[in-house]
Amino acid sequence: MPFGVHNHQRGASCLNYRLVFRQLGILVLLVGGCLSTSLIWAFLDRHQEGAEKIITAISVSMSVCLLISLLFFLFSRGSTGQLYRKEAIAVVGFGWLLCGLLGALPYIFSGVLTTQYGPWWDIGSSAFFESTSGFTTTGASILTSPQDLPRAILFWRSLTHWLGGMGIVVLFVAVLGGTGAGAKFLFSSEVPGPLAESLRPRIRSTALLLWKIYLAISIAEVICLKLQGVNIFESLCHTFGTMATGGFSTLNGSIGQYNRLGIEITIIIFMLLAGTNFNLHAALLQRRWQPVLKNKEFRIYLLLLFLATSALTLDLAINRAPHYSPGRALRSAGFQAVSIMTTTGYCTDNFDQWPSFSRWLLVMLMFIGGSAGSTGGGIKVIRIMLFLRVAVLEVERAFRPRIVRTLKVEGRALDEDMRRSISSYVGIVLMIFFVGTVLLMVLHNEAHVESHRYLDLETSLSAVAATLNNIGPGLNMVGATQNYAFFTAPAKLLLALLMVIGRLEVMVILCLFVPSFYRQD
Repeated sequence: MPFGVHNHQRGASCLNYRLVFRQLGILVLLVGGCLSTSLIWAFLDRHQEGAEKIITAISVSMSVCLLISLLFFLFSRGSTGQLYRKEAIAVVGFGWLLCGLLGALPYIFSGVLTTQYGPWWDIGSSAFFESTSGFTTTGASILTSPQDLPRAILFWRSLTHWLGGMGIVVLFVAVLGGTGAGAKFLFSSEVPGPLAESLRPRIRSTALLLWKIYLAISIAEVICLKLQGVNIFESLCHTFGTMATGGFSTLNGSIGQYNRLGIEITIIIFMLLAGTNFNLHAALLQRRWQPVLKNKEFRIYLLLLFLATSALTLDLAINRAPHYSPGRALRSAGFQAVSIMTTTGYCTDNFDQWPSFSRWLLVMLMFIGGSAGSTGGGIKVIRIMLFLRVAVLEVERAFRPRIVRTLKVEGRALDEDMRRSISSYVGIVLMIFFVGTVLLMVLHNEAHVESHRYLDLETSLSAVAATLNNIGPGLNMVGATQNYAFFTAPAKLLLALLMVIGRLEVMVILCLFVPSFYRQD
């Protein structure tokens, strides 16, 4: 069979490489175009020291994007056919890895990492880590003092959050379309949650609607922050971090540096909105209240946040009194519960100093995450909900083997394939979590035998949990007031890979490592 051609009669296919290259070329061009917006801030700050270098760095980065895009178009000449599942997985998987690489260019060319990080491989891995953390909306950072960076770099850093929040490939489908039936595969490969494909039958209009809602809520947050005295630059950057549930801040002390209750409440509200299924936002736009009120995942999502906030408040008020008054305990607990469960990662308090119960409750919230179809990371509320229901049913079958019970979600029966999919997903996530923890300790500790900068188990567990679930801050050495700069280059690359695996919900990236994926079926 010819290279990359589909055989419909036999139902077999090998990967259509030329078509994949074409889509990747368009995607790279889109990233380069988005990068150009950082030039606005570079030109506004053109009279500051080092401004010319920043303008040059961004311009060179854009040129590299253009060159790579042209190379992809060159290799895609003569591409025919349309995207199928394999091609969609390849475009999304390799596309996200490419975004991480291209997004790292401004950090490298501007030299903002040179003084902090020694050899070139450390600079490269650090830049890739920061860029991938941005696009995957993780918010884990290697920067020790972000507020000292030029605004153009900080803007790009936050913009990667916003682009990755709703999904750069979803934006690609919304703006360009033209992928035919493949749009469905592209869309479902990137939008988080088991029910993403059921949002609406017309994929391009769905993608466009999602981005319109995303943009509208983002504009509303910028206005709310501006009305509270936050300057336009910080309003934009913190909006990007909130709506994407990312967590990058322009301030060293994150949101806590403002120390203003009004700003914290505003960000809590928008984090809640970002962690909610965007299908419900669409229903509200159409003035349909019933889907929202009857949505079980949404109710459980709010209930879990209420219970977590209550538990954290009590723990702080009792075990950290008099340092935490009931009012301060509620304020800190409420913000951190919402921030961690929606996987945003903003901080108003150093939760690494909290009692053990509170710290590990936050780690548990990391795994639960936001709602399906939201910008939040984690396993997702609906998967946890269904996984527990399936587990209870299996236990019941142990002593009542003939029981027949239909599990339903939002009025639809949960078939055997979906049950198996949810169970295997949770199992694979936990397996990656434990294997990732061991690998991280090996990759980092082997390089620090003489310096004694060993990773303890708590740091390793929380670092893997925080990157795999796209949170950002973890515990101990990667706590709320710390960063990831001390990791070795191989360890940073591993953590960056975990971020992409978590953002694309495991299967897409794992497919790229299976040899049969590239062969004819």
